[in-house]
Amino acid sequence: MNLRKYALLLLTSTLMPMVSYAEPTQLMIRAMANDAKYIGTSVGGVRVTVKDAETDELLDEGWINGGTGDTDRLIKNPIHRGEVLTDKNTAGYLSTVDIDAPRLVKITLLGPYAYRQSLQEASITTWLIPGKDLLGDGITIKMPGFIADGWTQVLQGGVVEFYLDASLMCGCPIKKNGLWDPKNYEAKAILMQDEKKIDEIPLSFTGPIGIFSAKTQLKESGHYKAILYVIDSKTGNVGLDRTMFEINLD
Repeated sequence: MNLRKYALLLLTSTLMPMVSYAEPTQLMIRAMANDAKYIGTSVGGVRVTVKDAETDELLDEGWINGGTGDTDRLIKNPIHRGEVLTDKNTAGYLSTVDIDAPRLVKITLLGPYAYRQSLQEASITTWLIPGKDLLGDGITIKMPGFIADGWTQVLQGGVVEFYLDASLMCGCPIKKNGLWDPKNYEAKAILMQDEKKIDEIPLSFTGPIGIFSAKTQLKESGHYKAILYVIDSKTGNVGLDRTMFEINLD
């Protein structure tokens, strides 16, 4: 090879861009109900999106499905640092992201999808390194709130019954002397007419599982809105549902 060809080859190789190859990187993503267990199939699953936190590029999306986890390990027994909390049946989504350099990603959860009135969104940011999988318990994002399903029953003479069916976001049951005891929660019905509050009615736990209820009598005909809620002031969990009804005293 003469000197001119060698110099040209050297210059060409110097100017050629470095070729980088994306590496599939796996990340286990889980959703946990605040003060309860993992959120999964029993409540309709949780939608997951993984985006570049700086450019908003969608890198992956999917659904969290599976079981709520071991009650003894998660709730009854003290959790020790470094202890593995999940197994192969625990709800999660195994995300695979192809990246060729470290990325700051934003993981967003939306669920539980079987109860649209109780949908919550939660998100975090974290770094992903190409080829460095994050498996096992993975990234767990806590979701606050209660699942709340409210309705009314209108009886004769302006009598109205209010009902609220509530559970933790994982579907874990509220029952007397249970792990989630109704005595720790406050439930009420806010009564509205023409977007003005006219009364607030305490709901008592009537069970056997998750049901709070009350009864009142209204003296005027018209359309009413009931906002039924349950709150745990210690954990910050709140669940709410709204319903409309009509009173006709004519």
